[in-house]
Amino acid sequence: MQKEIIAIGHSDKEFAGRLTDYINSHNLLPYPVAAFSEKGRLTRYENNAPVKIKIVEQGWEEREKKKNLGQNVFLFCDTKEEEGEMYVYRFRAADLSAKRIAEIAGMRVTVRTPVSGKTKLIGIYSPIGRCLKTSFSLTLGQMLSNRNRVLYLNFENYSAFGKVMGMTKPADMGDLLYYFLNLADGVYDKMDEIMVSVNGLDVIPPALSYLDIESVTEEEWENFFDALIQKGYYDYIILDLSEYIKGLYRVLRRCSYIYTFAPGDGLAMAKVEQYEKILVELHYKDVLDRTRKVTPPIFRKLPIKPEELLHSELADYTRKITEDDFHWSRL
Repeated sequence: MQKEIIAIGHSDKEFAGRLTDYINSHNLLPYPVAAFSEKGRLTRYENNAPVKIKIVEQGWEEREKKKNLGQNVFLFCDTKEEEGEMYVYRFRAADLSAKRIAEIAGMRVTVRTPVSGKTKLIGIYSPIGRCLKTSFSLTLGQMLSNRNRVLYLNFENYSAFGKVMGMTKPADMGDLLYYFLNLADGVYDKMDEIMVSVNGLDVIPPALSYLDIESVTEEEWENFFDALIQKGYYDYIILDLSEYIKGLYRVLRRCSYIYTFAPGDGLAMAKVEQYEKILVELHYKDVLDRTRKVTPPIFRKLPIKPEELLHSELADYTRKITEDDFHWSRL
């Protein structure tokens, strides 16, 4: 007799597949999970094999009244406000999605267990604006999250990332920092409330105002990163850095991988040279020595939505630039 499964049904094939792969690879649920990107395929499967529960896209099931849904049927929703007894919010971290699925199905699940090895920081910085740094960071993060637990943090000023993502959460990095500085214990619980997921990449929405991060001291940043690393919940934490973070050079020194974006025009190169000179003068030559300088080409067209970056020219370029560090060709 075939073992019961948990069915994930959604027309966004990438979303359904990555969520399924993450849950199965980390053994987060007591039943195997299978992804279906077409309603008909799921229906045919159900006619021949047992399904413990299914969580499917709205429109795949009658939902005018709750009684129209079976006891084992739940729906994905695209906004946090919709989530309720029969709905599962789609844009949350994968391990938290597993926790939510277990909760509505009356199962037990172990989530956010420490990963093997030490969390590594990836620092991405440029003294130049509008240089594809953030797009690169998000692309790399999604690539890594296919096989690892990865967190993305953005420290830019006036980041439009939240708007592009259609994020409706009222809390962001500024709130997380306030919580950490005043109630250090339980910072991961607060992260769970704020976090969203982009193709398996955990993302904390950027602070609404640079003032929320500019006021944090060097020592407080050190303590914040220590708290994230010591828990060991992530293989990698990607830091999309800016000048608004005090102790920037000290943060870069902590990073296992450093990428600096240096566009090829004269003024931009002059700024990068000045940045490199300052690193040497302030005795951070070790940071410079470990930095990979990135001079991206002009791409014909890049998607606006972060989740679509994996299928762009930038993804191919990112894979090439980071091959020596992450060995994509061996996977």
